Amino acid sequence: MAATKGEPVTVQHDMQPLQGEADSFPLAVLTLLMDKTIASYGPYQFEALPPRDSITQSRTMLELRAGSLDVVASMNSLAREADGIQVRGCLRRGLNGLRLPVCLASRQAELEGIKDLAQAKKLRVAQVSHWPDATVLERNAWPVQRIQRLGVFDAMLELGRFDVFLLASDEAFGIVQALPKLVVLKQWLVAYPSTFAFMVNHARPELAKRLRHGWKLVQADGSFEALHDKAVGWQVRQAHLAERRWLILNNPDQPPPALLQDAKLWHPLVRQRLIEPLLKG
Repeated sequence: MAATKGEPVTVQHDMQPLQGEADSFPLAVLTLLMDKTIASYGPYQFEALPPRDSITQSRTMLELRAGSLDVVASMNSLAREADGIQVRGCLRRGLNGLRLPVCLASRQAELEGIKDLAQAKKLRVAQVSHWPDATVLERNAWPVQRIQRLGVFDAMLELGRFDVFLLASDEAFGIVQALPKLVVLKQWLVAYPSTFAFMVNHARPELAKRLRHGWKLVQADGSFEALHDKAVGWQVRQAHLAERRWLILNNPDQPPPALLQDAKLWHPLVRQRLIEPLLKG
């Protein structure tokens, strides 16, 4: 396809750095996909919504449906399938479904001893209310204390409101390194199939097409894996995922089509232990 002439295409987003991030990783991936497709689709420019405190994922989905946003990055769920045009391809290589338990440092020795899922389910666990992960835990008969926003979880742990908070394996160490009273447990994790992908405003099908083309290009040249490793590779390596006990849950809210992405996009352990068994079954 020939490059488009004229003014740059404007793409509205609200991808701000999250707690523990210096820069927004979803925005870095979006930039990579857009840059890779300039030759075919022409120039572009981003228009970022002003930073907003305490914005929920539910509100973001509402803004996507209303047309205030052109693209968002979100954990996939059946409930969100109709919110936008789905661009299949997990930005986080499935690592958002590997949840590392975070607890008070004073309780580390006690809580490292969890051996199986039955023991883990006796712990009081918390998740952010508007994260689909909270629903995943509840659908697996694990009572969850829902909190309103991530920024209060450390204080609530210190107050003894719950035993552990589960953070994704590609974010946990970036967050906890700034919280000296907390630690990431080393011996176990909670795992379930999960994807985190771009969704595009229904009024912008050409943008969805462009992003899908971008994914094909970055799969072929390895630039996505390189970007991912640069951004969060240190956290994934520090998690020592292969050495932990994996307590595996079902994810009934995971859209099956989202699992059918190029195999190279998955982290190898996620592919081997979670995705391949599901696809074979």
